[in-house]
Amino acid sequence: MSRNHNFFFDKDGTPRARGPVAEKTLMNFLEQDVQGSDHICRDLMDDLTAIEDETDESREFIGNAHCITFSPTGVSIAINEPAEVLTEGEHTHSETTYQVGLKHFREILEDWEAFILDDQIDNSLGEDEYT
Repeated sequence: MSRNHNFFFDKDGTPRARGPVAEKTLMNFLEQDVQGSDHICRDLMDDLTAIEDETDESREFIGNAHCITFSPTGVSIAINEPAEVLTEGEHTHSETTYQVGLKHFREILEDWEAFILDDQIDNSLGEDEYT
């Protein structure tokens, strides 16, 4: 794991991510959209691979709190909050986006996946297997 990132579980067992202030949106994305799901990690890795191997020109992931757009130039993370209601069911979205390179996004996602999978392995051990 990168020394600039800290992944941990809070007292309720919820996975948390902390990192440089400039990466707050990325850390929020991990906490709010990926959460403890290795399935979402795999889907996002598949999206990255499709862009990197030029199978697709773009991919999109819409999560609980963020919308992710993958392109050959990188990953854009936009906060998925309606800025204004236009008509029923139609919204405009906040223009705040965070840009990150494909390689860096992959590294962070791999670290997050290893973190959450490590906890799943630890939780599968019985009480008597810890000693």
